[in-house]
Amino acid sequence: METKRIRMTVGQAIVKFLNQQYVEMDGVEEPFVDGIFAIFGHGMCVGLGQALQEDPGHLRVYQGRNEQGMAHAAISYAKQTNRRRIIACTSSIGPGAANMVTAALTATINNLPLLLFPSDSFATRQPDPVLQQLEAPESISITASDCFKPVARYWDRITRPEQTMTALINAMRVLTDPANCGTAVVSMPQDVEGETWDFPEYFFRKRVHHIARHVADDYEIEQAVRMISEAKKPMLIAGGGVRYSEAGQTVMDFAKEFNIPVAQTQAGHSALPDSFELAVGGIGVTGGLAANELCKDCDLAIGVGTRFNDFVTGSKWVLFQNTDLKVLAINTSSFHAQKLDACSCVGDAKVTLKAIGAELRKKGYKSAYTTEIAEVKERWAAEQKRVLGVQYHGEGFGEGKFVPCVPSWTEKIMNDYVRDIGGMITENNGVSIVREVADKDAIVVAAAGSLPADLERLWLTDAKDSYNMEYGASCMGYEVAGALGSKLACPDKEVYALVGDGSFMMLNSEMPTIVQEGVKITIVVFDNAAFGCINNLQMGNGVGSLATEMRHRTESGKLDGTYCYTDFAKVGEGYGFRGFTAKTPEELRNALEEAKKETRPCLIDAKVLPKTMAEGYNSWWHIGLASTAKDPAVLEARKRIDDHLAEARVY
Repeated sequence: METKRIRMTVGQAIVKFLNQQYVEMDGVEEPFVDGIFAIFGHGMCVGLGQALQEDPGHLRVYQGRNEQGMAHAAISYAKQTNRRRIIACTSSIGPGAANMVTAALTATINNLPLLLFPSDSFATRQPDPVLQQLEAPESISITASDCFKPVARYWDRITRPEQTMTALINAMRVLTDPANCGTAVVSMPQDVEGETWDFPEYFFRKRVHHIARHVADDYEIEQAVRMISEAKKPMLIAGGGVRYSEAGQTVMDFAKEFNIPVAQTQAGHSALPDSFELAVGGIGVTGGLAANELCKDCDLAIGVGTRFNDFVTGSKWVLFQNTDLKVLAINTSSFHAQKLDACSCVGDAKVTLKAIGAELRKKGYKSAYTTEIAEVKERWAAEQKRVLGVQYHGEGFGEGKFVPCVPSWTEKIMNDYVRDIGGMITENNGVSIVREVADKDAIVVAAAGSLPADLERLWLTDAKDSYNMEYGASCMGYEVAGALGSKLACPDKEVYALVGDGSFMMLNSEMPTIVQEGVKITIVVFDNAAFGCINNLQMGNGVGSLATEMRHRTESGKLDGTYCYTDFAKVGEGYGFRGFTAKTPEELRNALEEAKKETRPCLIDAKVLPKTMAEGYNSWWHIGLASTAKDPAVLEARKRIDDHLAEARVY
């Protein structure tokens, strides 16, 4: 029987194929690719662009302004939909393609689906070198698109029309795989995009990609049950896998039945409500008092859907002080499940926890916790309230302690800031005010600097999947674009981007797209006139302040003059946002209240005092500080690191 064929270009085939991709999980089926972000350039505007102009199907075309920014928006969209729906991205060749490499890295680190179509030079090489083409004398087959190879889960280049089929099918394989999800790159030489071929009709039939819930095998379940039943004080660490499995209720049922406290990672935050009686908040470097104190006596860490990065483990220091500590890892990825020399359970969080729970129930297991969990939660709640309420009144903070920097430096920095900028909002109090004014189910988006620590510790929410923190790559510049992605995914929810001034300056390019799409987002710029988190890292380790504060250069040649004042409200107004400036807590509250009434996007320029972020709680982060230095303060800090390393675990 002869196969029916459809004559079309490669670009047209890509668009038609994307329109026919669906995902199904737990009986719910929905389209997988909702649209495509594009910055049209000579590499694809008349190839793939022609196809999108002629017949986009249900795909909505979004106009990006920066290739990295639009790809960040796509990452956030995928996260907000729990990897069930995506927006693809396409760019021209050369710098347009290379601009997406950072976003590709970010998506892969976070195990989030990102589909990229970077354009490429000519497959025929007839006009080489074309505008923007990278020429590598050692191999003329190398182009800018090859830069994606180390940061992608799947990479391919279509050099003949018929290769389109295997390339796209493999891309879908990766994008819908819970264990190996990440960036899929399909590079498109610009001549091939416009070439015509007779594609088989079956290639364009509706494809439903089933997202399976694989349970760990019997042996692994048996091992997990044995480990938990022998543990007196286990702790469950809920990571992003809990969120993407939609296993929050299962985790709560498991924890309640067996009396096990539940800590969370940045990716796992909001998978279950913070008000849950056994939820003990963030763990590790950006964690809080409750989880980190309970770690001391914990004899079994049960990681569910976590990559166990150094911020979760506290750089494997004595966050977990029990010398008999064991680790159990439940993860769809065998790679992540074997970290920390763990006993691995390779499977979906939801069904695997249920299977383990069924066996523990037969044994009548309960942990040995009595009143410890409730007591430490009560102390942590009091500490949260204290930190959130600390305000500056011109004479210091009294008992409010934040960052362990040299006190004289901290005092001078604050005094200089108040003199030059005039802001008197403390960072934590600013977070508190945003939390109080925002809707209870508002989505908060953040990524880098000191805000992730403040939010992980202090942003409490019972709204499922309302916490969108990019902290796998901690990529500066994610916040504004990420807010756009979240809003496109959840148009009925309030969305707040909380972003430091340094990160905002690095990438705010998608603000015109926000205006263009007519969506309401509130950006709060926490302006402490510095890369404040890294400034703390420098000064807390004896290095001093080096090119991390936004100060004018003086006659001495150093950047140690007055602070540079930036009017971020005017930046917002220039893009079409309504702008507000807030220098006091009262002004911030008023601005947020006014912004809630607006239908257009808003930007609030919050002038926030340096050195007023939350301090670490019983944790440590290993950094590569100099082991030889002239300054005694550096050597003293290095000794602290070496002392910690002497107690740290190595896996």
